Amino acid sequence: MTLPSLSLRRLTLTLALGLVAAAPALAQPVAAPVPAPGGAPTGQVPRKPRPERLTPEQRQKIFPEQRSLVVRDHQARIAILEKGRRCLAAAANSDALSDCMRQERDAIQTQRLQHMTNMRDLLQRNGLPVPQWRPLQGKPGMGMPRGAGHGGGNGTPQAI
Repeated sequence: MTLPSLSLRRLTLTLALGLVAAAPALAQPVAAPVPAPGGAPTGQVPRKPRPERLTPEQRQKIFPEQRSLVVRDHQARIAILEKGRRCLAAAANSDALSDCMRQERDAIQTQRLQHMTNMRDLLQRNGLPVPQWRPLQGKPGMGMPRGAGHGGGNGTPQAI
């Protein structure tokens, strides 16, 4: 929920409750965080500029194969989720439940890596610029140590 919609919701609730005297104070916008001199919000490292985006012609050239890769990625993720559902339904205790969740998480992360590799190969075959993805976070041996304070931490690849 965004700050403007939160303020509007607060104002609507206040008016609905009959607290009209407090409504003007609640309708004031909330101050946005002050950016650091480098342009990034305080405490964040400014991002490197993104490589040039693909032209419409380049996107059209790779579209059929890209669509095929994305469809296969979705099918693989659906299969992982179905396998996870079967495992969770069969779990007899909390240890088995934890094992199911770990296996599903590992399979999804492996699938993400495979999809990134396939997309990188597609771009390289067509002589297009390949984004430099950051290493996956939170997995030992995947580029950075496990734990907070090492980037996004949600395990998703992100272009730099």
